[in-house]
Order: sequence, then C-alpha cells, then structure tokens
Amino acid sequence: VRITTLHILLICLCPGACTSGNGYSQITLIQTPLSVTRAVTKTARMACKITGVTFNSAFIHWYRQRPGAAPERILYIESGSANMDAGFDSKRFEAEKIVSTSTCNLKVHQLTREDAATYYCAYWDRTVLEIFGSGTKLVVSNIQAKHSTNMQLLPHSDEQAGKVSYMCLIEDFYPDVIKVTWEDDNKNAEKNGVHEEIWPSDDNNSSYSMSSWLTVDKNSTKNYRCKYQHETNENGFATIESPGIYYIIKTSSIYI
Repeated sequence: VRITTLHILLICLCPGACTSGNGYSQITLIQTPLSVTRAVTKTARMACKITGVTFNSAFIHWYRQRPGAAPERILYIESGSANMDAGFDSKRFEAEKIVSTSTCNLKVHQLTREDAATYYCAYWDRTVLEIFGSGTKLVVSNIQAKHSTNMQLLPHSDEQAGKVSYMCLIEDFYPDVIKVTWEDDNKNAEKNGVHEEIWPSDDNNSSYSMSSWLTVDKNSTKNYRCKYQHETNENGFATIESPGIYYIIKTSSIYI
C-alpha cells in the first residue's frame, strides 16, 4: 500500500515550492547540493531546508530511488533519533534536524556502489499530501567532482522564421549533474525556447560537456545571461548584450 501511495504522491515532487493541501501556507523543500560525489567507504552528506511548516514538530522523511527502481523510504524523523525502515542500517544512515536553520541533514556512511541513487526529502502534513524536494543525486565514484574549465557563449545564429538562438557551451565538468538557467536583464527566468544536450567528453565518462540553446524573437532588445549550478560550488555565468555583442565572465561567487 505504501508503494502505491508513493507513486501517486510523487506527482507533488517539485524543485521549488508546493502549496499544502489545505491551501493555508506555502511549503518549500530545497535540497542541496544538486549532487554529491564520494568514493567507496566515504561519507556523503546532503541537506533539506524546509519553510512554511512548524519545523521542530514536523515529520521529515528521506527516500532513496535507484535508477530504474521505485522509491523506498529510508527513515523519518520528528525529534531526537530517526525511525528506520526495515532493511536500512542506522549505523550507515543518519538524519538530524537543525531547528535553528529549519534544515534536515542526511548522512550516508561507509558508502558502497549500491548507494548510488537520488535521495529525496519529504514533508507529510498528516493528511494525504506528501511534498517532496527536488532530490540530490549521490554519485559513488573514485573520480573527484570538478568544475568546468571552459564556459563559452557563442554569437547568436542566423535568423530563422523570425527567431535567433544563443548557445551556452560548458565543458569539462564532473559529474553530469548540472542545472543551467537563462535570465534577462531583470533576472526573470527564460524558460521558453530552451533546449539542452549533454555528452561525455572522453571514453571513460570522467568528464562531461553540455550545450544550452535559448531561442528568442529576432527583435528582442534584452540582454541574456546563461548561468549554471554544480556541486563544485563554482558558479559561472556568461552575459550576452543584444543584438549580438557578447562577453564572458567566470566567478567563484554567486551572481546577484
């Protein structure tokens, strides 16, 4: 019954905010980082920040979803020690609530290859609604995470049907978990007309590259920024000034 319910509840999985079933509050679950890369026998840590609830009495759940498999709950915690589900070892899976920051952390100790999965935090409002975070991917590998060594913003393409496309190229990063966003001058996210492709840069899958295209009206006078997030915490962005003057900026601080 639990698995059947979970498949229905996964519809509520959201990367930003979901409104609770009673409609009285906006509940957000923000998971960080996007991914965690650790070698076998090491410890992985991930966090889930929750707002819109009474955190110190909130029930927080953690789930694991391996590739091609259904999600399975690891544990849940209200206060004090976590309550483990069957088949999970409390010596390897550890959760704690930090009330001062409304954050619930999950640690996975003595990593094995079988721990590679996406981990989701969830909040249950004691009704039928369970709200999930966007997930953190755990990569178990001897390859260390690395940020991109090259980020390019290419001039816009020739006009086609009244549209032009800009391409943002990000090269030589690991792992392949990356989030790219486009913004205009007012920091409004550009979601329409965005297409992405990612590929391994070598035969060993130890490095990846990706391209992201933004297609806009040829008469647009806006400036556009391509930004990316990656577990290495190296935040890069590139800026285009319409109609085609472009330059590149790389920084280790968050763009504001």
